[in-house]
Amino acid sequence: LDSSKEIDLDGLPLTYDKDLIEQYWKKERGALNQRWSYFVSKAVPFLTRLVTLFISEGEINERHIPGLSKQARMDLQDLGPTFIKAGQMMSVRPDVLPQATLDELTKLQDAVIAFETEIAVKQIEEELGGPLGQFFTSISEEPVAAASLAQVYLATLNDGNDTRVAVKVQRPQVLSTVSKDLYVLRRAAEVFQGLVERFAPQQKTNYVSLLNEWAIGFYTELDFQNEARSQQKLRDAMIEAGIKGITVPKVYEDMCTRRVLVSEWMDGVKLSQCPPDEIREITAVAQEAFLYQLFDLGFFHADPHPGNILKLNEPTPEGHTVALLDCGLMASIDREDQDYMISAVIHLANKDYASLVDDFIRLKILPTDCDRATIIPLMDKALSPYVKGGGAKKYEAELKKMYGMEEDISSQAGGFASMTQDALTVLNDVPFSIPPYFAILGRAIVTLEGIALTGNEDYGIIMESYPYIARKLLAENRPEIQQALQEVLFSVTGGDSSNGLKFTRLLALLNNASGSVGTKEGASFVDLDAIPEDGLGLADGVKLLLSENAESLRKLLEGEVETIADLFFRQITRKGATEAAVSFSPPRPPSLPFLGDILSPPKVQLDEIPIPFLLPTDIEGKSTPTVSVMTAKDFTDLIAPKLNRDEEVYAISIADAAEQFLGSEFANFLRGDGLITTQTAKLVLASATAGLLGNSDRLGTPAARNVLNTLLGLLKRLDRRSADDNNVEDTLLEATSKLTEEEKQRLDGILTELTNRILKRVRARALMKSGAVAAN
Repeated sequence: LDSSKEIDLDGLPLTYDKDLIEQYWKKERGALNQRWSYFVSKAVPFLTRLVTLFISEGEINERHIPGLSKQARMDLQDLGPTFIKAGQMMSVRPDVLPQATLDELTKLQDAVIAFETEIAVKQIEEELGGPLGQFFTSISEEPVAAASLAQVYLATLNDGNDTRVAVKVQRPQVLSTVSKDLYVLRRAAEVFQGLVERFAPQQKTNYVSLLNEWAIGFYTELDFQNEARSQQKLRDAMIEAGIKGITVPKVYEDMCTRRVLVSEWMDGVKLSQCPPDEIREITAVAQEAFLYQLFDLGFFHADPHPGNILKLNEPTPEGHTVALLDCGLMASIDREDQDYMISAVIHLANKDYASLVDDFIRLKILPTDCDRATIIPLMDKALSPYVKGGGAKKYEAELKKMYGMEEDISSQAGGFASMTQDALTVLNDVPFSIPPYFAILGRAIVTLEGIALTGNEDYGIIMESYPYIARKLLAENRPEIQQALQEVLFSVTGGDSSNGLKFTRLLALLNNASGSVGTKEGASFVDLDAIPEDGLGLADGVKLLLSENAESLRKLLEGEVETIADLFFRQITRKGATEAAVSFSPPRPPSLPFLGDILSPPKVQLDEIPIPFLLPTDIEGKSTPTVSVMTAKDFTDLIAPKLNRDEEVYAISIADAAEQFLGSEFANFLRGDGLITTQTAKLVLASATAGLLGNSDRLGTPAARNVLNTLLGLLKRLDRRSADDNNVEDTLLEATSKLTEEEKQRLDGILTELTNRILKRVRARALMKSGAVAAN
């Protein structure tokens, strides 16, 4: 039996099917005409009053707003569930509607007229298949809440514990009303689609498909078994993911039917009744949960209006302070689109509109053959004000400023003409389309942003979501995420043509992931190169870098860190060798009077004295050490070749960034400025002459660990000038002070592997030299 074709007793489909709905209402032409007449009786007088006021006064004066708002709310309430839903969605848009209107529409959340409890009890008994007392020991005489589709009672289960539960009961005849409204709206959408295709054929959005997608979600809300499954799925997923601060009530699935839902009772206050400061606190918790649902779970709550978010009176045993209610309208997004959206947020936050065009193409918002030269500047104008936050009102103010419409009348006229021309260009020349699932996603985002704006008038969802995106970049190994991470850490900006890692970007990204975001352009866009002054400390940064949540970052940096380590090995070795040569070389005897330097032997330079070194050779696949006599200078040039210009610039940039984050002493150590002493040089030369490079068997993990131990010894032999404060060693100790045992083991493994790789690089250079000698 195909459940999608099931119908109720009246013949209406139980799941959304436009054909079956149309088939039903075509037979009920009288009821359909009656619905149209009722809608017109509400809409026409209201619209007529608006037009009359505008014509007579040239505007809608604020003194009329309260009365108009009250009438609008009453009309929506009279029109029923479908229109109440629309009003509820608009009740959280302080950036679109005046406060008096918001106050009226907010009443739709909780002031929907309840139906009689006697009817509710009868429906419960019919749905559960027995008398009320068989299932509940008590139930409230009146509903504790009445919404557009159902009302809720407080009851106690007949389970021996009198467990308190919420019993949600569907309104009578709601399926008939909603299906009728959806049929009417679909016919209107078909007419509108025809007008668009005739007068704006370049527009590719399928408005009928958009309405269908919204209708499917809305219709799904009418089956409480769907809601029960969705609610339990979301609850289980959030528990498994360790989401803090917010919970979803437990569902008693064996007591849930198409018209009745029984779930855990939660004591609290709806967000619609909370003051702005509490809304601001709750927004951060709700936002984290929504971003998890959208970008990780791929299954999200699509109706997070203030009536569905509860501030708990007391924290739960798990410490949650907020509850997310009513999972009737949920939506899914696949992994591919999740990754494209993450990429789009990064590019939008960084004002990279050229890359954003690519994201929109992959999301099927723009066609592959779109005119980039036209679209990119329009994106800048349209999206830059939005990213700054503050919603529609501030968006309008920013647009006026952008087009010079805040000055004299002539400037306003010119600016308006320019803005109109851009709008016409978008409509006529940019063939964008809106994917159907964006209808539900857009509703959820608009609702959440509206809630946040009531607590913070400058809220911007793009900026606020960036720390979560940054954490995704650190953790995920999927190719699309790796590509986005690579763009953040390596992309060319501001004329910088170097190809290496932008170390400041790495530090900034770690700070972003911890919630501290640097901005540019008047605190509007993420500055990928800015390290916030109040950001991560060294120990916290190292801990984040070595955590299991930074696997993607470590994988991407693997090769780059090897290159950086090799650069600094060569730089430090060369400077250390030079300093050692000066320190070891005996002073030249003073010149004798009248005789000058005749009797004085020439000065001996240590780095010019030939010394036997054991170098590797590869004969018929076997590694055999061979003796090679060369000066210390030649040996240094062999194992640590001089940096070329690009390498020097790259090393300087890394050292400069390290100085900002780690301090000048550590940066000087990386630069090799006066920190390698004669004792260090002795150790390096002794290792080489003892055949470390010549014996491949000694280049495995034990050798790497020996080298690491040697390096630890080198730190203790730093220049006497800094021996008293030991800044470098203290810096390293501080950096590892907060690591867990698991993170320390991870660091040990990384350092061992890195040392192995550097030793192999050095040996490969020596092998090239010894091979050339053997060939001669």
